[in-house]
Amino acid sequence: SIAQILQANGYNTAAIGKWHLTPDAQQGPAGPFDRWPNALGFDYFWGFLGGETSQFDPVIVENNKVIGVPKDKNFYLNDAMAEHSITWIRDQKAQAPDKPFFLYFSTGATHAPHQVRKEWSNKYKGKFDQGWDKLREETFARQKQLGVISANAKLTPRDPAFPAWDSVPPEEKKVYARQMEVYAGYQENTDHAVGRVLQTIEEMGLGDNTLVIYIFGDNGASMEGTENGTFNEIVILNGIPLTAEQQLKAIKAYGGLEKWGGPDMDPHYAAAWAWAGNTPFKWGKQVASHLGGIRNPMVVSWPKRIKNKRGLRSQFTHCTDIAPTILEAAGLPEPKEVNGVAQMPMHGVSFLSTFDDANAPSRHTQQYFEILGNRAMYKDSWIACWRPDRIPWKLDPPTLARFAPDKWKPDDDKCELYNLDEDFSQADDVADKYPDKVRELTALFWAEAEKYQVLPLLGEMATVWGFPKGLPEQTKFIYYSGTENISSGMIPPIYNRSYSISADLDNPGRSGLGLRPGIEGVIIAEGSFLGGFSLYVEEGRLKHTYSFLGLKLDTITSRNQLPKGKVNVRYEFTADKPGEFATSGTSRLFINGKQEAEGKIEHSVPLRFTAYAGMDIGTDNGLPVVPKLGYAKLLPKYFKGTIEKIEFDLGPQKLGIDDLQRIYLERFASAVRN
Repeated sequence: SIAQILQANGYNTAAIGKWHLTPDAQQGPAGPFDRWPNALGFDYFWGFLGGETSQFDPVIVENNKVIGVPKDKNFYLNDAMAEHSITWIRDQKAQAPDKPFFLYFSTGATHAPHQVRKEWSNKYKGKFDQGWDKLREETFARQKQLGVISANAKLTPRDPAFPAWDSVPPEEKKVYARQMEVYAGYQENTDHAVGRVLQTIEEMGLGDNTLVIYIFGDNGASMEGTENGTFNEIVILNGIPLTAEQQLKAIKAYGGLEKWGGPDMDPHYAAAWAWAGNTPFKWGKQVASHLGGIRNPMVVSWPKRIKNKRGLRSQFTHCTDIAPTILEAAGLPEPKEVNGVAQMPMHGVSFLSTFDDANAPSRHTQQYFEILGNRAMYKDSWIACWRPDRIPWKLDPPTLARFAPDKWKPDDDKCELYNLDEDFSQADDVADKYPDKVRELTALFWAEAEKYQVLPLLGEMATVWGFPKGLPEQTKFIYYSGTENISSGMIPPIYNRSYSISADLDNPGRSGLGLRPGIEGVIIAEGSFLGGFSLYVEEGRLKHTYSFLGLKLDTITSRNQLPKGKVNVRYEFTADKPGEFATSGTSRLFINGKQEAEGKIEHSVPLRFTAYAGMDIGTDNGLPVVPKLGYAKLLPKYFKGTIEKIEFDLGPQKLGIDDLQRIYLERFASAVRN
């Protein structure tokens, strides 16, 4: 990594914020740690390992240790990232003032969930009442005025996938406007956090000779919130889209629009706002065929070296060019060997020449793009684009079924062709006019895709169809008291199957005047009331609450209180159709082998309860599974009694087309979440 190279050449290195390079199954205390930040060249890491997290109650990791959810009620991630970065810079400069440093500052913003305090979002009240069509026109005019887009650029038309603002009912417009108010406040707060770090560097007298590369995003604005947006984005990633009416009902159930953007929702805005955010281009995230999905602003500052302040650069530049540019700026060669291992040559090229000459020729002359079958090939200002027939928020099984190997034929996808020197925004498709150029770029794409291991298109997801799973999966899991913040990707895979959770407890009996049972609190909990489960004791009775993605809570309660002394409690879910997507089933509670309660779950969560909240033994960190009642009002929420052992026992899953669709969806959801 670039951090390892700089570290080996005397730099202090730190990564603060989003990491997203450690597989889900490797994010626990047992590692392996070779894909954690410390192993990849960073002396210090503070942040989160996954692709997204809550701004209010993230599971924090420091170096190789999971710290957990912050206890400070005033915690906000962007603020904390800035503070940790400032402290790190000051500390390392105090101890080694002549030693250079490298800071990788990667926010969770403005990735979903869109969460920010009201003092930021309320600044934008009424600013988006004009809707996405008008906002796009206004943005385009400002871009032209500022000169940040070509003078001859055209504003591309709205795709039919996005509704015209004038066609939206008034009550829905209020929801949509609030979505964008929150996003705008979230975005401004993020800039503020970055600004705090840069201000510290200036105040320390380091600004003149510090190279700052500020890249706003790693893809286009995200359209995965669907046409309606969502109060809880994991609903969408489970392939369960909500109608506008269902969305309004859920918003009201969770406190109304004023709660949008706060800690009690995991919201994402409507796809049309993303389209407006990608002005003047077409489409957005996932759609790597078009500039709306791949083009991002970048600002570079280095006062000691760059003399043309506030100047614009139009050279084609790719993210693979960042590392070579840093090395050239630092006067360091690209290593041929690291720790005795021969290195693959870097794929990018330095753009340092543009620092001195705004008109320097582009050095990065060709580049492939591909995400989930959406693909493009750029060469010398020409770009060929292929977009499969799927809009980014369509995750339902019938839609995805069209992309099975025997169904989807990439060569049948329509090719569009644009000359970006003449057509900044991909407004005029000239594929019919230049068939030879289409053939040239088509052949080049497949050659580059093979060279850089892009194939098969759709990646691992494409191979699922028609193939059974590989090695037998683990079906028994044992946990002990005190274990907390187990990564959501590492919890037992209880989805779409029968399973049981058994806990061996020691109940000390009644306390005080004997008016309350001695055993009380959370035995085990995963997720939150926006998706998850909790097995707990309240008023001496065993309870189980299951949240179907915040849309429905199902709770069952034992008839009898737990007896004093050693006691075994068990929760069982019997799936009606194991392997079926979101299967219904029956819940049961047992105390010392005797059934105490039974209930029906009409829909189970098919893929994942949450993108980031962890599983806890003896507590429920962060947003609780049971809101506004029960143990959520107890402080602390720790279990009163003794948990000796908890065991999960997973039943088999029928392997058929439904199961293959489930696996495909799971991997697809994992990919688009990133």
